[in-house]
Amino acid sequence: MTKAQRFEGWKSLPAWLRYGVIVAIILGVFFRFYHLDQKVYWIDETNTSLRSLGYTRTEFVETVFTGEVVTAETLQQFQQPSPDRGWDDTMNALMGTAEHTPLYFMLSRLWVDWVGHSVITMRLLAVLFSLMSLPCLFWLCRELFESPAVAWIAVALMSLSPLHVLYAQKARPYSLFSLLFLLSSILLLRTLKTQQRIGWVLYGITITAGLYTQLLFSLVVVAQGFYVAWSEQVIAKRQLSRQALNYLIAAGTAFLLLTPWLVLLFNSLEEVRTSTVGLVQEISTSRLIDVWFLNASRIFVDRELGSANAIFVVLSVVAVFFLWRNAPKRTWVFIILIIATMFLSLAIPDLLLGGRRSTRIRYLFPAVIGIQMAVAFVFATQAVRVRSWKQQIWRVVMVAVVAVNLFANVAIAQSFVPWSKSPHRSSYFIPVSEIINQAENPLIISDGPITDTLAFATWLNSDVAFQLALDPNELTVAEGFEPIYLLTPTEELREQVEAQGYTLSELYKSPDLRNDPYPLWEVRSQESGVRGEG
Repeated sequence: MTKAQRFEGWKSLPAWLRYGVIVAIILGVFFRFYHLDQKVYWIDETNTSLRSLGYTRTEFVETVFTGEVVTAETLQQFQQPSPDRGWDDTMNALMGTAEHTPLYFMLSRLWVDWVGHSVITMRLLAVLFSLMSLPCLFWLCRELFESPAVAWIAVALMSLSPLHVLYAQKARPYSLFSLLFLLSSILLLRTLKTQQRIGWVLYGITITAGLYTQLLFSLVVVAQGFYVAWSEQVIAKRQLSRQALNYLIAAGTAFLLLTPWLVLLFNSLEEVRTSTVGLVQEISTSRLIDVWFLNASRIFVDRELGSANAIFVVLSVVAVFFLWRNAPKRTWVFIILIIATMFLSLAIPDLLLGGRRSTRIRYLFPAVIGIQMAVAFVFATQAVRVRSWKQQIWRVVMVAVVAVNLFANVAIAQSFVPWSKSPHRSSYFIPVSEIINQAENPLIISDGPITDTLAFATWLNSDVAFQLALDPNELTVAEGFEPIYLLTPTEELREQVEAQGYTLSELYKSPDLRNDPYPLWEVRSQESGVRGEG
Protein backbone atom coordinates (compact mmCIF):
# COMPACT_ATOMS: atom_id res chain seq x y z
CA MET A 1 0.00 0.00 0.00
CA THR A 2 1.53 3.32 -1.10
CA LYS A 3 1.52 6.58 0.86
CA ALA A 4 -0.97 7.99 -1.61
CA GLN A 5 -3.31 5.04 -1.01
CA ARG A 6 -3.02 5.44 2.75
CA PHE A 7 -3.80 9.13 2.47
CA GLU A 8 -6.78 8.46 0.22
CA GLY A 9 -8.01 5.84 2.67
CA TRP A 10 -7.77 8.36 5.49
CA LYS A 11 -9.57 11.05 3.47
CA SER A 12 -12.36 8.60 2.62
CA LEU A 13 -13.40 8.46 6.29
CA PRO A 14 -16.12 10.82 7.52
CA ALA A 15 -14.70 13.90 9.22
CA TRP A 16 -16.25 13.00 12.59
CA LEU A 17 -14.52 9.60 12.50
CA ARG A 18 -11.15 11.08 11.57
CA TYR A 19 -11.34 13.56 14.45
CA GLY A 20 -12.61 10.85 16.78
CA VAL A 21 -9.71 8.54 15.94
CA ILE A 22 -7.18 11.34 16.47
CA VAL A 23 -8.68 12.21 19.86
CA ALA A 24 -8.79 8.54 20.87
CA ILE A 25 -5.12 8.03 20.03
CA ILE A 26 -4.08 11.20 21.87
CA LEU A 27 -6.10 10.20 24.94
CA GLY A 28 -4.73 6.67 24.79
CA VAL A 29 -1.17 7.98 24.81
CA PHE A 30 -2.01 10.39 27.63
CA PHE A 31 -3.58 7.69 29.83
CA ARG A 32 -0.57 5.41 29.35
CA PHE A 33 1.78 8.08 30.73
CA TYR A 34 -0.49 9.64 33.36
CA HIS A 35 0.59 8.93 36.97
CA LEU A 36 3.02 6.33 35.68
CA ASP A 37 5.07 6.54 38.88
CA GLN A 38 2.17 6.71 41.35
CA LYS A 39 0.60 3.29 40.83
CA VAL A 40 1.72 0.64 43.31
CA TYR A 41 4.89 -1.07 42.11
CA TRP A 42 3.41 -4.44 42.80
CA ILE A 43 4.79 -7.91 43.41
CA ASP A 44 5.45 -9.03 39.82
CA GLU A 45 7.06 -5.70 38.93
CA THR A 46 9.28 -6.07 41.99
CA ASN A 47 10.39 -9.42 40.61
CA THR A 48 11.15 -7.74 37.27
CA SER A 49 13.56 -5.33 38.95
CA LEU A 50 15.01 -8.05 41.18
CA ARG A 51 15.92 -10.33 38.26
CA SER A 52 16.82 -7.67 35.70
CA LEU A 53 19.25 -6.04 38.11
CA GLY A 54 20.97 -9.36 38.82
CA TYR A 55 19.58 -10.37 42.21
CA THR A 56 17.99 -13.68 43.13
CA ARG A 57 15.20 -14.54 45.51
CA THR A 58 17.49 -16.94 47.37
CA GLU A 59 20.11 -14.24 47.88
CA PHE A 60 17.45 -11.85 49.16
CA VAL A 61 16.16 -14.40 51.68
CA GLU A 62 19.64 -15.30 52.91
CA THR A 63 20.46 -11.61 53.40
CA VAL A 64 17.38 -10.30 55.20
CA PHE A 65 15.28 -13.26 56.45
CA THR A 66 17.79 -14.12 59.15
CA GLY A 67 15.94 -13.13 62.31
CA GLU A 68 18.36 -10.24 62.79
CA VAL A 69 17.42 -6.56 62.60
CA VAL A 70 18.01 -4.93 59.22
CA THR A 71 16.86 -1.60 57.81
CA ALA A 72 14.48 -0.96 54.94
CA GLU A 73 17.49 0.39 53.07
CA THR A 74 18.96 -3.12 53.03
CA LEU A 75 15.80 -4.45 51.40
CA GLN A 76 15.60 -1.52 49.00
CA GLN A 77 19.10 -2.27 47.70
CA PHE A 78 17.61 -5.32 45.97
CA GLN A 79 15.57 -2.91 43.83
CA GLN A 80 18.49 -0.69 42.86
CA PRO A 81 21.28 -1.19 40.30
CA SER A 82 24.75 -1.92 41.61
CA PRO A 83 28.11 -1.65 39.83
CA ASP A 84 28.89 -5.06 41.31
CA ARG A 85 26.00 -6.63 39.41
CA GLY A 86 26.90 -7.43 35.82
CA TRP A 87 25.21 -9.28 33.00
CA ASP A 88 26.39 -12.62 34.39
CA ASP A 89 24.39 -11.89 37.56
CA THR A 90 21.33 -10.95 35.50
CA MET A 91 21.51 -14.17 33.47
CA ASN A 92 22.01 -16.22 36.64
CA ALA A 93 18.92 -14.62 38.16
CA LEU A 94 16.85 -15.23 35.02
CA MET A 95 17.98 -18.85 34.76
CA GLY A 96 16.72 -19.36 38.29
CA THR A 97 13.16 -18.59 37.14
CA ALA A 98 12.97 -20.73 34.00
CA GLU A 99 9.18 -20.39 33.70
CA HIS A 100 9.82 -16.85 32.46
CA THR A 101 11.74 -16.67 29.21
CA PRO A 102 14.38 -13.94 29.42
CA LEU A 103 14.07 -11.50 26.50
CA TYR A 104 11.95 -8.81 28.18
CA PHE A 105 14.08 -8.88 31.32
CA MET A 106 17.28 -8.62 29.29
CA LEU A 107 15.82 -5.63 27.44
CA SER A 108 14.92 -4.15 30.83
CA ARG A 109 18.53 -4.50 31.92
CA LEU A 110 19.73 -2.77 28.73
CA TRP A 111 17.13 -0.06 29.28
CA VAL A 112 18.18 0.51 32.90
CA ASP A 113 21.84 0.69 31.91
CA TRP A 114 20.91 3.37 29.39
CA VAL A 115 18.33 5.55 31.18
CA GLY A 116 18.72 4.59 34.84
CA HIS A 117 16.41 2.80 37.26
CA SER A 118 13.20 4.17 38.73
CA VAL A 119 9.55 3.22 38.76
CA ILE A 120 8.96 5.50 35.76
CA THR A 121 11.84 4.17 33.67
CA MET A 122 11.00 0.53 34.41
CA ARG A 123 7.40 1.07 33.29
CA LEU A 124 8.32 3.35 30.40
CA LEU A 125 9.73 0.41 28.43
CA ALA A 126 6.35 -1.37 28.57
CA VAL A 127 4.60 1.86 27.56
CA LEU A 128 6.82 2.18 24.50
CA PHE A 129 6.07 -1.40 23.45
CA SER A 130 2.35 -0.69 23.89
CA LEU A 131 2.56 2.45 21.74
CA MET A 132 4.49 0.56 19.05
CA SER A 133 1.62 -1.93 18.94
CA LEU A 134 -0.78 0.74 17.64
CA PRO A 135 0.80 1.20 14.17
CA CYS A 136 1.36 -2.57 14.00
CA LEU A 137 -2.34 -3.18 14.62
CA PHE A 138 -3.16 -0.68 11.86
CA TRP A 139 -0.82 -2.52 9.50
CA LEU A 140 -2.26 -5.93 10.39
CA CYS A 141 -5.81 -4.70 9.80
CA ARG A 142 -4.80 -3.31 6.41
CA GLU A 143 -3.45 -6.76 5.55
CA LEU A 144 -6.69 -8.43 6.64
CA PHE A 145 -9.38 -5.93 5.65
CA GLU A 146 -9.99 -3.82 2.58
CA SER A 147 -11.63 -1.00 4.52
CA PRO A 148 -9.29 1.60 6.09
CA ALA A 149 -12.10 2.36 8.56
CA VAL A 150 -11.58 -1.04 10.20
CA ALA A 151 -7.89 -0.31 10.76
CA TRP A 152 -8.46 3.14 12.23
CA ILE A 153 -11.30 2.04 14.49
CA ALA A 154 -9.26 -0.94 15.69
CA VAL A 155 -6.39 1.40 16.58
CA ALA A 156 -8.80 3.68 18.44
CA LEU A 157 -10.24 0.73 20.38
CA MET A 158 -6.80 -0.56 21.37
CA SER A 159 -5.64 2.94 22.24
CA LEU A 160 -8.54 3.47 24.65
CA SER A 161 -8.87 -0.11 25.90
CA PRO A 162 -8.47 -0.01 29.70
CA LEU A 163 -6.90 -3.47 29.52
CA HIS A 164 -4.10 -2.31 27.23
CA VAL A 165 -3.64 0.89 29.24
CA LEU A 166 -3.30 -1.06 32.50
CA TYR A 167 -0.76 -3.52 31.14
CA ALA A 168 1.15 -0.73 29.38
CA GLN A 169 1.78 0.66 32.88
CA LYS A 170 3.29 -2.56 34.20
CA ALA A 171 6.96 -3.45 34.08
CA ARG A 172 6.14 -6.89 32.70
CA PRO A 173 6.48 -8.64 29.30
CA TYR A 174 2.85 -8.47 28.15
CA SER A 175 3.07 -5.34 25.99
CA LEU A 176 6.03 -6.91 24.20
CA PHE A 177 4.00 -10.14 23.86
CA SER A 178 1.25 -8.20 22.07
CA LEU A 179 3.71 -6.30 19.88
CA LEU A 180 5.46 -9.45 18.68
CA PHE A 181 2.14 -11.19 18.00
CA LEU A 182 1.11 -8.30 15.76
CA LEU A 183 4.49 -8.05 14.04
CA SER A 184 4.76 -11.79 13.40
CA SER A 185 1.22 -11.88 11.98
CA ILE A 186 1.99 -8.99 9.62
CA LEU A 187 5.16 -10.68 8.39
CA LEU A 188 3.37 -14.01 7.92
CA LEU A 189 0.50 -12.56 5.90
CA ARG A 190 2.75 -10.41 3.73
CA THR A 191 5.20 -13.22 3.11
CA LEU A 192 2.41 -15.58 2.08
CA LYS A 193 1.38 -12.89 -0.39
CA THR A 194 4.80 -11.82 -1.71
CA GLN A 195 6.57 -15.20 -1.34
CA GLN A 196 9.87 -13.45 -0.63
CA ARG A 197 12.53 -15.45 1.22
CA ILE A 198 13.56 -12.46 3.35
CA GLY A 199 10.02 -12.38 4.70
CA TRP A 200 10.39 -15.89 6.11
CA VAL A 201 13.73 -14.95 7.66
CA LEU A 202 12.17 -11.94 9.39
CA TYR A 203 9.16 -14.00 10.45
CA GLY A 204 11.46 -16.60 11.98
CA ILE A 205 13.39 -13.96 13.89
CA THR A 206 10.16 -12.42 15.19
CA ILE A 207 8.63 -15.65 16.45
CA THR A 208 11.95 -16.58 18.06
CA ALA A 209 11.79 -13.28 19.91
CA GLY A 210 8.17 -14.04 20.80
CA LEU A 211 9.06 -17.44 22.25
CA TYR A 212 11.85 -15.88 24.30
CA THR A 213 9.35 -13.29 25.56
CA GLN A 214 6.55 -15.64 26.61
CA LEU A 215 6.39 -19.44 26.36
CA LEU A 216 2.69 -19.17 25.49
CA PHE A 217 3.77 -17.48 22.27
CA SER A 218 4.04 -21.07 21.06
CA LEU A 219 0.24 -21.04 20.79
CA VAL A 220 0.48 -18.06 18.44
CA VAL A 221 2.93 -19.99 16.27
CA VAL A 222 0.60 -23.00 16.26
CA ALA A 223 -2.43 -20.87 15.29
CA GLN A 224 -0.43 -19.26 12.51
CA GLY A 225 0.59 -22.75 11.38
CA PHE A 226 -3.07 -23.76 11.18
CA TYR A 227 -3.66 -20.72 9.00
CA VAL A 228 -0.77 -21.60 6.68
CA ALA A 229 -2.08 -25.16 6.40
CA TRP A 230 -5.53 -23.81 5.47
CA SER A 231 -4.34 -21.14 3.03
CA GLU A 232 -1.98 -23.56 1.29
CA GLN A 233 -4.62 -26.34 1.25
CA VAL A 234 -2.16 -28.77 2.79
CA ILE A 235 -4.81 -31.26 3.89
CA ALA A 236 -6.82 -31.11 0.65
CA LYS A 237 -3.74 -31.54 -1.54
CA ARG A 238 -2.04 -33.94 0.88
CA GLN A 239 1.30 -32.36 0.25
CA LEU A 240 3.39 -29.48 1.49
CA SER A 241 3.58 -26.44 -0.73
CA ARG A 242 6.75 -24.38 -0.83
CA GLN A 243 5.13 -21.78 1.43
CA ALA A 244 4.03 -24.40 3.96
CA LEU A 245 7.54 -25.86 3.95
CA ASN A 246 9.02 -22.39 4.50
CA TYR A 247 6.71 -21.92 7.49
CA LEU A 248 7.82 -25.24 8.97
CA ILE A 249 11.46 -24.30 8.51
CA ALA A 250 10.95 -20.90 10.16
CA ALA A 251 8.89 -22.29 13.04
CA GLY A 252 11.14 -25.32 13.48
CA THR A 253 14.22 -23.11 13.61
CA ALA A 254 12.57 -20.86 16.19
CA PHE A 255 11.74 -23.80 18.45
CA LEU A 256 15.22 -25.23 17.90
CA LEU A 257 16.71 -21.93 19.06
CA LEU A 258 14.47 -22.14 22.13
CA THR A 259 15.87 -25.59 23.00
CA PRO A 260 18.52 -24.34 25.48
CA TRP A 261 15.82 -22.65 27.53
CA LEU A 262 13.52 -25.68 27.27
CA VAL A 263 16.35 -27.87 28.63
CA LEU A 264 16.77 -25.41 31.52
CA LEU A 265 13.00 -25.51 32.07
CA PHE A 266 13.00 -29.31 32.17
CA ASN A 267 15.93 -29.41 34.59
CA SER A 268 14.13 -26.92 36.87
CA LEU A 269 10.75 -28.62 36.68
CA GLU A 270 10.20 -28.89 40.44
CA GLU A 271 10.98 -25.21 41.00
CA VAL A 272 8.74 -24.26 38.07
CA ARG A 273 5.86 -26.32 39.45
CA THR A 274 6.23 -24.58 42.79
CA SER A 275 6.28 -21.13 41.16
CA THR A 276 3.24 -21.86 38.97
CA VAL A 277 1.16 -23.76 41.52
CA GLY A 278 -1.46 -21.01 41.39
CA LEU A 279 -2.33 -22.00 37.81
CA VAL A 280 -3.52 -25.44 38.87
CA GLN A 281 -5.36 -24.48 42.04
CA GLU A 282 -8.87 -25.85 42.20
CA ILE A 283 -11.70 -23.66 40.95
CA SER A 284 -15.34 -24.57 40.37
CA THR A 285 -16.67 -24.68 36.82
CA SER A 286 -19.23 -21.97 37.60
CA ARG A 287 -16.53 -19.70 38.99
CA LEU A 288 -14.31 -20.43 36.00
CA ILE A 289 -17.08 -19.34 33.62
CA ASP A 290 -17.72 -16.23 35.75
CA VAL A 291 -14.06 -15.22 35.33
CA TRP A 292 -14.26 -15.81 31.56
CA PHE A 293 -17.21 -13.40 31.46
CA LEU A 294 -15.34 -10.93 33.65
CA ASN A 295 -12.29 -11.05 31.36
CA ALA A 296 -14.45 -10.38 28.30
CA SER A 297 -15.79 -7.34 30.13
CA ARG A 298 -12.32 -6.13 31.08
CA ILE A 299 -11.45 -5.62 27.42
CA PHE A 300 -13.82 -2.64 27.55
CA VAL A 301 -14.28 -1.67 31.21
CA ASP A 302 -12.06 -1.74 34.29
CA ARG A 303 -14.33 -3.30 36.90
CA GLU A 304 -16.54 -6.20 37.86
CA LEU A 305 -20.10 -5.67 36.61
CA GLY A 306 -21.67 -8.84 37.96
CA SER A 307 -24.33 -10.22 35.63
CA ALA A 308 -23.82 -7.17 33.37
CA ASN A 309 -20.50 -8.72 32.28
CA ALA A 310 -22.67 -10.72 29.88
CA ILE A 311 -23.22 -7.55 27.84
CA PHE A 312 -19.63 -7.54 26.66
CA VAL A 313 -19.61 -11.31 26.18
CA VAL A 314 -22.59 -10.90 23.84
CA LEU A 315 -20.85 -8.02 22.05
CA SER A 316 -17.72 -10.14 21.53
CA VAL A 317 -19.64 -13.21 20.34
CA VAL A 318 -21.84 -11.18 17.99
CA ALA A 319 -18.78 -9.41 16.57
CA VAL A 320 -16.98 -12.69 15.87
CA PHE A 321 -20.17 -14.16 14.34
CA PHE A 322 -20.61 -11.07 12.14
CA LEU A 323 -16.96 -11.32 11.11
CA TRP A 324 -17.49 -14.96 10.08
CA ARG A 325 -20.58 -14.15 8.05
CA ASN A 326 -19.38 -10.99 6.31
CA ALA A 327 -15.58 -10.70 6.20
CA PRO A 328 -13.40 -12.25 3.48
CA LYS A 329 -12.71 -15.88 4.29
CA ARG A 330 -8.95 -15.44 4.67
CA THR A 331 -9.66 -12.70 7.21
CA TRP A 332 -12.09 -14.50 9.47
CA VAL A 333 -10.16 -17.75 9.32
CA PHE A 334 -7.01 -16.02 10.57
CA ILE A 335 -8.71 -14.10 13.39
CA ILE A 336 -10.90 -16.96 14.60
CA LEU A 337 -7.94 -19.37 14.58
CA ILE A 338 -6.00 -16.97 16.81
CA ILE A 339 -8.92 -16.51 19.23
CA ALA A 340 -9.85 -20.21 19.37
CA THR A 341 -6.30 -21.56 19.66
CA MET A 342 -5.29 -19.20 22.45
CA PHE A 343 -8.46 -19.61 24.50
CA LEU A 344 -9.21 -23.30 24.02
CA SER A 345 -5.60 -24.36 24.65
CA LEU A 346 -5.95 -23.00 28.17
CA ALA A 347 -9.67 -23.47 28.80
CA ILE A 348 -9.88 -27.18 27.89
CA PRO A 349 -7.15 -28.25 30.38
CA ASP A 350 -8.88 -26.15 33.03
CA LEU A 351 -12.19 -27.94 32.39
CA LEU A 352 -10.72 -31.44 32.15
CA LEU A 353 -7.84 -31.35 34.61
CA GLY A 354 -8.76 -28.47 36.87
CA GLY A 355 -6.91 -25.19 37.26
CA ARG A 356 -7.23 -21.56 36.30
CA ARG A 357 -4.84 -21.07 33.39
CA SER A 358 -7.54 -19.49 31.22
CA THR A 359 -8.45 -16.96 33.90
CA ARG A 360 -5.16 -15.07 33.38
CA ILE A 361 -6.24 -12.56 30.74
CA ARG A 362 -2.63 -11.47 30.23
CA TYR A 363 -1.96 -14.89 28.68
CA LEU A 364 -4.73 -14.26 26.14
CA PHE A 365 -3.69 -10.92 24.64
CA PRO A 366 -3.58 -12.23 21.03
CA ALA A 367 -7.18 -13.46 21.47
CA VAL A 368 -8.14 -10.11 22.99
CA ILE A 369 -6.71 -8.28 19.98
CA GLY A 370 -8.58 -10.68 17.70
CA ILE A 371 -11.85 -9.79 19.42
CA GLN A 372 -11.06 -6.08 19.12
CA MET A 373 -10.47 -6.47 15.38
CA ALA A 374 -13.81 -8.25 15.05
CA VAL A 375 -15.57 -5.45 16.95
CA ALA A 376 -13.81 -2.85 14.79
CA PHE A 377 -15.06 -4.66 11.67
CA VAL A 378 -18.66 -4.50 12.91
CA PHE A 379 -18.37 -0.82 13.80
CA ALA A 380 -16.68 0.07 10.48
CA THR A 381 -19.29 -1.68 8.36
CA GLN A 382 -22.40 -0.95 10.41
CA ALA A 383 -21.86 2.26 12.39
CA VAL A 384 -19.83 4.62 10.18
CA ARG A 385 -22.34 5.30 7.40
CA VAL A 386 -25.84 4.78 8.77
CA ARG A 387 -28.61 3.84 6.35
CA SER A 388 -30.97 1.75 8.49
CA TRP A 389 -32.28 1.55 12.02
CA LYS A 390 -30.05 -1.49 12.69
CA GLN A 391 -27.00 0.52 11.74
CA GLN A 392 -28.23 3.35 13.95
CA ILE A 393 -28.27 0.88 16.86
CA TRP A 394 -24.68 -0.12 16.06
CA ARG A 395 -23.63 3.51 16.07
CA VAL A 396 -25.16 3.89 19.53
CA VAL A 397 -23.27 0.77 20.64
CA MET A 398 -20.00 2.16 19.24
CA VAL A 399 -20.46 5.48 21.03
CA ALA A 400 -21.36 3.63 24.23
CA VAL A 401 -18.23 1.45 24.03
CA VAL A 402 -16.00 4.49 23.51
CA ALA A 403 -17.70 6.29 26.41
CA VAL A 404 -17.26 3.26 28.69
CA ASN A 405 -13.58 3.09 27.72
CA LEU A 406 -13.12 6.76 28.57
CA PHE A 407 -14.82 6.45 31.95
CA ALA A 408 -12.77 3.35 32.71
CA ASN A 409 -9.52 5.14 31.89
CA VAL A 410 -10.46 8.10 34.05
CA ALA A 411 -11.08 5.70 36.93
CA ILE A 412 -7.75 3.96 36.30
CA ALA A 413 -5.94 7.31 36.23
CA GLN A 414 -7.24 8.07 39.72
CA SER A 415 -6.52 4.61 41.14
CA PHE A 416 -3.30 3.77 42.94
CA VAL A 417 -4.04 0.02 43.08
CA PRO A 418 -6.06 -1.05 40.00
CA TRP A 419 -7.30 -4.63 39.70
CA SER A 420 -4.33 -5.64 37.55
CA LYS A 421 -1.97 -5.06 40.49
CA SER A 422 -3.63 -7.63 42.77
CA PRO A 423 -5.36 -5.44 45.38
CA HIS A 424 -5.79 -8.54 47.55
CA ARG A 425 -2.01 -8.51 48.04
CA SER A 426 -0.94 -4.89 47.61
CA SER A 427 -3.82 -2.58 48.56
CA TYR A 428 -2.38 -2.10 52.06
CA PHE A 429 1.03 -0.86 50.85
CA ILE A 430 0.24 2.86 50.84
CA PRO A 431 -1.93 3.27 53.99
CA VAL A 432 0.19 0.93 56.13
CA SER A 433 3.46 2.51 55.01
CA GLU A 434 2.05 5.93 55.97
CA ILE A 435 1.33 4.65 59.49
CA ILE A 436 4.81 3.20 59.90
CA ASN A 437 6.67 6.16 58.38
CA GLN A 438 5.07 8.49 60.93
CA ALA A 439 6.46 6.49 63.86
CA GLU A 440 9.74 7.61 65.44
CA ASN A 441 11.57 4.31 65.96
CA PRO A 442 9.47 1.49 64.51
CA LEU A 443 10.28 -2.20 64.15
CA ILE A 444 8.47 -4.40 61.63
CA ILE A 445 8.38 -8.13 62.32
CA SER A 446 7.27 -10.49 59.57
CA ASP A 447 7.60 -14.04 58.27
CA GLY A 448 6.69 -13.19 54.67
CA PRO A 449 5.46 -13.51 51.99
CA ILE A 450 8.93 -12.86 50.63
CA THR A 451 8.28 -10.81 47.48
CA ASP A 452 5.38 -8.95 49.08
CA THR A 453 7.70 -7.82 51.86
CA LEU A 454 10.28 -6.59 49.35
CA ALA A 455 7.63 -4.73 47.35
CA PHE A 456 6.23 -3.13 50.51
CA ALA A 457 9.68 -2.04 51.73
CA THR A 458 10.07 0.36 48.79
CA TRP A 459 7.35 2.54 50.34
CA LEU A 460 9.14 2.95 53.67
CA ASN A 461 11.69 5.39 55.00
CA SER A 462 15.14 3.89 54.61
CA ASP A 463 15.82 3.82 58.38
CA VAL A 464 12.75 1.74 59.28
CA ALA A 465 13.87 -1.48 61.01
CA PHE A 466 12.83 -4.98 59.94
CA GLN A 467 13.14 -8.29 61.73
CA LEU A 468 12.36 -11.08 59.27
CA ALA A 469 12.43 -14.87 59.33
CA LEU A 470 10.62 -17.56 57.39
CA ASP A 471 10.50 -19.74 60.53
CA PRO A 472 8.70 -17.86 63.36
CA ASN A 473 10.57 -19.96 65.92
CA GLU A 474 13.77 -18.18 64.88
CA LEU A 475 12.38 -14.80 65.90
CA THR A 476 12.98 -13.18 69.26
CA VAL A 477 11.51 -9.69 69.46
CA ALA A 478 14.38 -7.19 69.40
CA GLU A 479 14.72 -4.58 72.12
CA GLY A 480 14.97 -0.82 71.81
CA PHE A 481 12.14 -0.13 69.34
CA GLU A 482 8.82 1.60 69.77
CA PRO A 483 6.33 0.96 68.30
CA ILE A 484 6.62 -2.65 67.19
CA TYR A 485 4.45 -4.00 64.37
CA LEU A 486 3.66 -7.37 62.86
CA LEU A 487 3.30 -7.24 59.09
CA THR A 488 1.10 -9.87 57.37
CA PRO A 489 1.93 -12.36 60.14
CA THR A 490 1.04 -16.02 59.99
CA GLU A 491 -0.84 -17.52 62.91
CA GLU A 492 2.40 -19.23 63.97
CA LEU A 493 4.21 -15.89 64.19
CA ARG A 494 1.43 -14.33 66.25
CA GLU A 495 1.54 -17.27 68.65
CA GLN A 496 5.33 -17.05 68.90
CA VAL A 497 5.25 -13.33 69.76
CA GLU A 498 2.49 -13.84 72.34
CA ALA A 499 4.53 -16.64 73.90
CA GLN A 500 7.31 -14.09 74.47
CA GLY A 501 5.03 -12.04 76.72
CA TYR A 502 3.37 -9.65 74.30
CA THR A 503 -0.22 -8.88 73.44
CA LEU A 504 -1.36 -8.15 69.91
CA SER A 505 -4.03 -5.87 68.54
CA GLU A 506 -5.23 -5.33 64.98
CA LEU A 507 -4.14 -1.91 63.79
CA TYR A 508 -5.27 -1.69 60.18
CA LYS A 509 -7.98 -3.56 58.29
CA SER A 510 -7.93 -3.97 54.51
CA PRO A 511 -11.19 -5.17 52.93
CA ASP A 512 -9.31 -6.30 49.81
CA LEU A 513 -7.21 -8.94 51.56
CA ARG A 514 -8.68 -12.40 51.05
CA ASN A 515 -7.29 -14.62 53.80
CA ASP A 516 -6.57 -12.24 56.66
CA PRO A 517 -7.99 -8.69 56.49
CA TYR A 518 -5.45 -7.40 59.01
CA PRO A 519 -2.02 -6.84 57.43
CA LEU A 520 -0.74 -4.75 60.36
CA TRP A 521 -0.78 -5.64 64.05
CA GLU A 522 0.60 -3.69 66.99
CA VAL A 523 2.74 -5.45 69.59
CA ARG A 524 2.39 -4.42 73.27
CA SER A 525 4.16 -5.61 76.40
CA GLN A 526 1.86 -7.49 78.77
CA GLU A 527 3.77 -6.32 81.83
CA SER A 528 3.79 -2.56 81.17
CA GLY A 529 0.57 -2.35 79.13
CA VAL A 530 2.36 -0.03 76.71
CA ARG A 531 3.95 -0.60 73.37
CA GLY A 532 6.66 -3.22 73.55
CA GLU A 533 10.21 -2.05 74.20
CA GLY A 534 11.77 -5.50 74.17
